[in-house]
Amino acid sequence: MAEEEGSKEKSGGSPMKIVIVMIVGGILLVAVSIGGVFFMMKSMGLLDPKGGAAQQQQVVHVNDPAIYFPLEPAFVVNFKDRGRTRFLQITMEVMTRDPLIIEDIQAHMPLIRNNILLLLSNQKAEDLHSAEGKETLRKAVLDELIKILAEETGRVKVEGLYFTSFVTQ
Repeated sequence: MAEEEGSKEKSGGSPMKIVIVMIVGGILLVAVSIGGVFFMMKSMGLLDPKGGAAQQQQVVHVNDPAIYFPLEPAFVVNFKDRGRTRFLQITMEVMTRDPLIIEDIQAHMPLIRNNILLLLSNQKAEDLHSAEGKETLRKAVLDELIKILAEETGRVKVEGLYFTSFVTQ
């Protein structure tokens, strides 16, 4: 009889231990499987709320060709200068390498035009005669455009804004 008890211990122990080991092993197997599924879904972009499109839109290569988009029609504003009414007409083009930015600009053109017109109408004639004044204005318009795109779309891949015509009268 002593030999039978000793052989039970050597053959694996009590049935309760075997059940506990099987349950723990099963839980570990399920946990590893769920972790693997989540890892695969994340690496494929399926856990992204936009279906992975956000990652694809973020990729813009430096070697992509420049895209120039005209902000048409020309901007025309009037403003007072020493009691006289003055006029300013500017045509501009935006430069980017991402075609989605062009779509964003088109979608938000009313807001963009409004803010740029307000910015232009607050200029002083003496500031617009020098090259430095024109460059300061160009940077202010570019900053306003970037601000609008950041607020409305979250994408700000505008690389430049250029005056293609600048007339004061």
